[in-house]
Amino acid sequence: MAASETPHAEADVAELERRWAAAFAKKDISALQKLMADGYNLVIAVEGMPLQVVPRNAWLESLDAYSIEAAQIEQMHVRVYGNVAVTVLLWRQEASLHGRDRSARFMLTDVWVKQASGWKLAERHSSRPEHPGAARPPAFPLDAEID
Repeated sequence: MAASETPHAEADVAELERRWAAAFAKKDISALQKLMADGYNLVIAVEGMPLQVVPRNAWLESLDAYSIEAAQIEQMHVRVYGNVAVTVLLWRQEASLHGRDRSARFMLTDVWVKQASGWKLAERHSSRPEHPGAARPPAFPLDAEID
């Protein structure tokens, strides 16, 4: 991908993220399926547990049990590397799954792949942001360039 194409591709993927968020909030399975790669997985990091890998069909089936009050992207950072795009999101939702509260702020990392039919979401990684007292590098704005 030429450097001049990168900003256009980043904007395209950002728009797909917004479409995904809207489809999730409405539990629009048809729209979500159109945005997903066949091998899509949701990988969830939970403290003290091994990674939880939820395949595409299992995730789609779980939407019936999701009660979504609100869901939104708070921040988004998109980078394109040829036919792969990586998006990091701060996501907030008010929801429950099987009656258990899933309301929280999440850090999501989405991996998009460019296929013949367009960009498809191949993998999503979900975790909770660190608490403010956690050891971390100096704070940089999300869009800051680091040399």
